[in-house]
Amino acid sequence: MTEKRYTLRINEETFDKIKQLAESNKRSIAKEIEYILERYLEKEEK
Repeated sequence: MTEKRYTLRINEETFDKIKQLAESNKRSIAKEIEYILERYLEKEEK
């Protein structure tokens, strides 16, 4: 699978929440965002 780069502007409060999740899940912030998006898309496709 080819990965695409994308710059994301996000408010500080949301970023901090994602950062906390990433730390607790031992993922980078980028991988945590990817994980959240994948879960959301899986839910939407059902």
